[in-house]
Amino acid sequence: HREKPQGNALETRKHGLVMLNHKWYRTLMHLLLSLKAIAIQAWWRGILARRRAKSRRQAADTIRRFIKGFINRHKERCPENEYFLDYVRYSFLTNLRKNLPKNVLDKNWPTPPAALTEASELLRKMCMQNMVWSYCKKTSPEWKHQMEQKMIASEIFKDKKDNYPQSVSKLFLNTRLTGENISPKVLQALGNEKMKYAVTVTKYDRKGYKARTRQLLLTANSAIIVEEGKLKQRIDYGALKGKTPSQARFLEVSVLIWFVVDSFQGDVILQSEHVIEILTKIAISADKINNINISQGR
Repeated sequence: HREKPQGNALETRKHGLVMLNHKWYRTLMHLLLSLKAIAIQAWWRGILARRRAKSRRQAADTIRRFIKGFINRHKERCPENEYFLDYVRYSFLTNLRKNLPKNVLDKNWPTPPAALTEASELLRKMCMQNMVWSYCKKTSPEWKHQMEQKMIASEIFKDKKDNYPQSVSKLFLNTRLTGENISPKVLQALGNEKMKYAVTVTKYDRKGYKARTRQLLLTANSAIIVEEGKLKQRIDYGALKGKTPSQARFLEVSVLIWFVVDSFQGDVILQSEHVIEILTKIAISADKINNINISQGR
């Protein structure tokens, strides 16, 4: 056999040496990268551990401050309770913002802590004033007039007449009779007097109390009773005089009694289903809101 030349063996061995060198290089680089990764992981775990420890210390300090503040909550503001008082204020205001009244009739208000009683009352008044201002700004003149009449009715009848609560939800009408329901002769007889309110009523005679259907018209200066298309009786508001409840007596809960000073006219007794509305209109027209006495039926 012929021996291979040494040059060919060198070439073959050179390739193996290169592969071995590359393998050791990759192993060494992998080892170095692993060591670096372990070092970075250890460093990051240390940071996380220190952060958790700091967070636990802060939580413990916060709890201690909160407990100490709660113990000293009734004292004047001091370093021991300032954190607790600040938290109470923030908590109350946040809760208040979420539970403010929706309208002027909503009287609900979150209960304030003792340290915020005065501030809570000031905020409640400001909130109510803002809602009232907003409500009044949006209120039409017609609705404002309706509310004024309801307020006067409340002053006159509240806690004095049994059927008043049932009338609160019923709106007062401007009039219950139009020009078509009133005789042209009556309108002509009124002349320049502007009719402010008209309604059908039942009038009782002074003798025998016989019931008769009549129309009641209110003007700026007087109340007029209309009988079959003609002015039957005119009563000036200045002639109306109310007696005391012990002297007055209602035939029914819906009967309205007028006591008139003029001896020629005498008392006028009327009945209507709208007695609250009628008497309120009369009180406003006659400017005798404080001169009306109410007595329950017997």
